[in-house]
Amino acid sequence: MAQPAVNCAHLVEVVTEWMEGALSDNERIQVEEHLVICPHCTDYLAQLRRSIEVLHESPRPAAPAQARVALFEAFRRRQP
Repeated sequence: MAQPAVNCAHLVEVVTEWMEGALSDNERIQVEEHLVICPHCTDYLAQLRRSIEVLHESPRPAAPAQARVALFEAFRRRQP
């Protein structure tokens, strides 16, 4: 029995796995076929990719000194 074609709701559920290359070949093909015919999901994917780009471009503030000290202490205590 053939799997049903991917719909918009299913694409939203699996898009991260698709982007990471973690889907089966069959499901990957179905997602890509859906993207070819669905402008809404194509826009969604473009927005998702842009969000990722913006996050990568954003400065990452350093953790407060107290938090860094506490983390280093916790790591030291865990070492064998």
